[in-house]
Amino acid sequence: MHRFLVQIFIGLIVILFNAPQVKAQKINQWMPDERVPGYLDGTFTPFLLADQNRTVHAFASQWVGDENRHLAIVYRQWSLMGGWTKPVDILLSPIEEARIQGAFLDSSGIMHLIFWGGSSRDAYIFYSKAPVEKADISSAWSEPIAIGERAVEPSSASLAGDDQGNLIVVYTGNMDGTGVYEVHSNDSGEHWSNSRSIFQTYDLSLAPYSLDTAMGHSGQLHATWNVITNLGGDNSVHYAKYDIEKNQWIELVMLNKRIDIEGYFGPSFPSIVDNGENVVIMYNNGNPFIGRPVNTGRPVQMVSISEDGGQTWNDPVVPFYRHLGRSGEHTLVVDGNHVIHAIFIQRIESSVEGENSVIGGIWHSSLQEGVWSNPDRFITSYAPHDVRAVISQGNVLLAMWREDPGTEQQHGIWYSYTILDGPELPVVVPPTQLVDSSVAPTSSAPSNSSFILTKIPETPAISLEDVPSEIVSNPAGPIIIAIVPVLLVLLGVVVMYQYYRSRNE
Repeated sequence: MHRFLVQIFIGLIVILFNAPQVKAQKINQWMPDERVPGYLDGTFTPFLLADQNRTVHAFASQWVGDENRHLAIVYRQWSLMGGWTKPVDILLSPIEEARIQGAFLDSSGIMHLIFWGGSSRDAYIFYSKAPVEKADISSAWSEPIAIGERAVEPSSASLAGDDQGNLIVVYTGNMDGTGVYEVHSNDSGEHWSNSRSIFQTYDLSLAPYSLDTAMGHSGQLHATWNVITNLGGDNSVHYAKYDIEKNQWIELVMLNKRIDIEGYFGPSFPSIVDNGENVVIMYNNGNPFIGRPVNTGRPVQMVSISEDGGQTWNDPVVPFYRHLGRSGEHTLVVDGNHVIHAIFIQRIESSVEGENSVIGGIWHSSLQEGVWSNPDRFITSYAPHDVRAVISQGNVLLAMWREDPGTEQQHGIWYSYTILDGPELPVVVPPTQLVDSSVAPTSSAPSNSSFILTKIPETPAISLEDVPSEIVSNPAGPIIIAIVPVLLVLLGVVVMYQYYRSRNE
């Protein structure tokens, strides 16, 4: 018996100390990038959405099937401890292709999704929904319905919602002329309004693009987009606000316009957030200043900020005056401390004694007390393009991107993440998952309540201070942590056995 217990104890010790070890991750240090398995080389950067249960949901449009190929919506999940799940195709368009445009998870645990479906001559914005815990089951998604008429190319739309059952979709259409159109639902997607125009270009050679939305903290929706030419040139960037209670669009303004000089870049790819204090829009634009490291007219990141909920806007600024370039989409996200983070792809060019130097990569900066931090740089394995990001549980920043489409050979979708210097937010289990687990609502909840927010005290927030540094980034971390109490129990058994054995002798 004694020998048997000792062998088990020694075996567990060997497993513990021979588990694969990697360098511990420090706060604000990006992990080495990796290719996301299961995505095809030509797949566009997935749309990302985080819940309050330590999970990121990723939606992408990808070709499926062999002989009869379809561009379908593909879904998967990511978590800090579990990594990536396998991709699953969940939705096909009723007509032609299905191009993902956005998703929203409401507080009742329902995932809402929109996609562009059709062809260049006949297309719609389609809507479907499913319980979040069944999002990887195609049969759980409702039959897609057309909610946006006359959607046009280049396809662009955005979806936002609140905890009161309101869903708002803005999209590029041409029902009454090329412009931005809106549809909304006040009952969690059961019924939808007719499409209505909120912005017109009044020019057949111009079209809205890169629509993005952010729900405000006062029952209002913020929307932004840029206007492009039929030749792909960037013309202007715009903002509008929607009052949900009044069902009215207000504060429709043009924030910036291309300087009409040859060689100047115009506004492109706006991204918008509202952290409760400021509404912030970041976009790529031609540098309007002279005497700076980036030549006048060349593409830089520009920021417009409103301190009063979108009523007025400060003069646009160039926060990263040394950074140059345009590489598709960039993103703004808000962490658990309401700090705004910018993720963008640019380069720094310099020349020393005739030698040219280029420092490229993905850059990250945060906005605190009105000041942008000096961007930290993340070096990727291949030239990145169209970066998207999301913050999980308030302090895990996940970024995904595709390889620059201008390269000869594509290498699919890549990702990295960093842990921000802030607390993890409390875990909230989706109410639909509680129902499936036969957990009844508390007696204090109103009988007509549409959702139940349940914090789970049994699952404490993960803190790097609570886990040994050498285990934080170890793929075998969960196993190691689970083995520790077993080792302690076995050690106690061995000690007691030895004690009673010596006493009997």
